[in-house]
Amino acid sequence: MRTTTIALVATLAGMTAPASAGIPVTVTVTGTVEYNQISAPPLGLAKKDDVATMTFVLDSADFVDSPNFPTRGYRIVQSSFTLTMGAATIGLKSPFPAGQTPYFVLRDNDPAVDGFMLSTNVDFPVGVPLAQNGAFGAFIDNFYVTYGGATLGSLDVLDALGTYAFGGLTVYNWTIDDGPVNPLSIAFNQIEIECGPFPSQTYCQGKVNSLGCTPTLATDPGSPSLSGAPWHVTASNLLNNKFGVFFWGTAPANIPFQGGTLCVALPVTRTPAQSSGGNPPPADCSGQMIVDLVAELPASSAPGFVYVQAWSRDPLAPFGTSLSNAVQVLACP
Repeated sequence: MRTTTIALVATLAGMTAPASAGIPVTVTVTGTVEYNQISAPPLGLAKKDDVATMTFVLDSADFVDSPNFPTRGYRIVQSSFTLTMGAATIGLKSPFPAGQTPYFVLRDNDPAVDGFMLSTNVDFPVGVPLAQNGAFGAFIDNFYVTYGGATLGSLDVLDALGTYAFGGLTVYNWTIDDGPVNPLSIAFNQIEIECGPFPSQTYCQGKVNSLGCTPTLATDPGSPSLSGAPWHVTASNLLNNKFGVFFWGTAPANIPFQGGTLCVALPVTRTPAQSSGGNPPPADCSGQMIVDLVAELPASSAPGFVYVQAWSRDPLAPFGTSLSNAVQVLACP
């Protein structure tokens, strides 16, 4: 998972449910500098044969469709954009030119080719302005690649998750432009489109148990890849040696339930029951439950957000039950 972290939802607290947003997606393009005629830094620091890496984040629900062509432009989160070539690192022009938006554009069957491009125009590859001026204004990062028409299945960036290498290209360009000239050229290697990043976020309020403890959830770092290593949600501050379950769904809730709050909207899926363990009797709050979401979630849940809460026994509490707060998790393929 990329280390770039862009908050695409609001910080959650108290009884507030998570904000609605699309799936965050990270795009990483790599190549090698072919030549560089720019002398002023930072772009002037790039040397021939330096590895070039361009990375940025977008929101899968934040896009504009072209009225003229089968293209769709996803708005790049401007602060996430970084182009690095050896010792040279640069971002987008800031403030960005008024009336312009940086897009990552998908092109599907137009008329028989697919591809990707950076542009401030969802119809044509005109590039995006960088945070350094040349003789004709801001340098332009001009990137586009064109593949055969069976490469993409749709204009949905979530359908395009994966790696696209040099093989299969019909046209490509990656230059840093200064008006009509191209003083810096990069040989394209591959483009990688990934789900995430999205750090899990807790929300809602756990139910205070009969010993005055509030069960809480915590997770492993980052977000789970359902084709990857185990990734855990842990419920702590539970009564010891009591049975409980986790349950998860695809939407949050904020509904009074069993003297606490149901934080996950129906329908929900329950995990197998497990003991909270902890210290031997007498009762205390040393209990804990753990679930591996990679093992529990079906492949069809990725990419997508899931919402998880824990329920356990508490014989002396109203309704005889205990409820944790909840956590919002991005499940990736």
